[in-house]
Amino acid sequence: MRKLLIISAALSLLLYGCGGSRQEVRMNDIPAQPETEKYVEVDADAEVVPVPENQLVTRRNGVDAAKKMAVEKAVGVYVTGQQMISKSLLISEKIFSKTTGYIKDYTVTSEGMNGLFWKTGIHAKIRMGDIKTDIDALDLLIKTTAGNPRVMVVIGEVVDGVAQNTGSAETLISGTLLDAGYKLVDQSQLEEINGEDALKAAAAGDEKAAAKIGKRFGADVAVIGKITVSTRAMDIEPYKGWISGIAELNIKVVKTTNGDVLMVYSKTGNVPDISKEGAAASISKRLSSGASKELAASIGPKLVESNFIKLIVSPLPDLNALEKTKKWLKTFESLTDVVVRSYDEGTAEFEVELAYGSALDFAAKLQTGKGVKVTEAGGHSITAVLEK
Repeated sequence: MRKLLIISAALSLLLYGCGGSRQEVRMNDIPAQPETEKYVEVDADAEVVPVPENQLVTRRNGVDAAKKMAVEKAVGVYVTGQQMISKSLLISEKIFSKTTGYIKDYTVTSEGMNGLFWKTGIHAKIRMGDIKTDIDALDLLIKTTAGNPRVMVVIGEVVDGVAQNTGSAETLISGTLLDAGYKLVDQSQLEEINGEDALKAAAAGDEKAAAKIGKRFGADVAVIGKITVSTRAMDIEPYKGWISGIAELNIKVVKTTNGDVLMVYSKTGNVPDISKEGAAASISKRLSSGASKELAASIGPKLVESNFIKLIVSPLPDLNALEKTKKWLKTFESLTDVVVRSYDEGTAEFEVELAYGSALDFAAKLQTGKGVKVTEAGGHSITAVLEK
């Protein structure tokens, strides 16, 4: 009993000591964490129909509408105008429904009646990273065309003078390109126009026809060509009685924007087999497999070399300046497309597609603009500074 009392007393002293040395931790004592999320600033305004005899609701509706316009400007950096229209319901449901979540804070810069409408202007700070992530999740993010082009594959097959509809060469080449990260036009779409003269012309090697069909299905590049196979009996040992499959494969890679040929691929070969069907299939597979690997490795770089330029522009202090610069770039007739690839701390990287000319030609045109200084120009990249 005595030992039990001694142990209890010791435990009491121990607990008391721990309690006496315990310190209260307050939130103010925790060091502030550095803010890693980045924002862009933008001005936006919107008009709403005023609510009769309720200015409070009218003002709130005006602010909400202006917020949506601010987010819409941010969305426009990552989504094409065509997508904004064709996917308006999806974007409205998945993006604009979360407008408040994208805006860190805002200031009302103006409000009041403008004719029959209540007009509200705001200056907002927007979480661009969140918007980009959500748009990418919808598979609407503008991709780098040069590195991730959409490809249409049309390869005709002829065996012993008879056109085939197996599509084995198309399937093999398409599968390899898909595995390499390229996007493809669905073959079922092409089957729907199987009888059209334009598709026949493309398969026969007509670049303009291929470009026309490719643009119709949203392709950046068309892979067109033909594999011609002939079979014959072999009379040389040890293959006497076998069938030899002899083939020639010719392919063109065409840029759909203007019908220019990016590259040409040709290959011949032969394969022995015990049957006519086996020989034809084996040689077709061998040549198509070799072509698919070459195409997967070359299409992206060839497209980059042909007409895409990386344009770095600074300083662009806010989203308004970014939007204004993008619109200005689109006024150049030598450009067919302008895409914002990144925007960070006042510096924007654009991917511009040339309709004609070279990067150096375009750099010279930029220099003619007031307040624009090109600080670096190469074969496929330009750096420019907007002077005050």
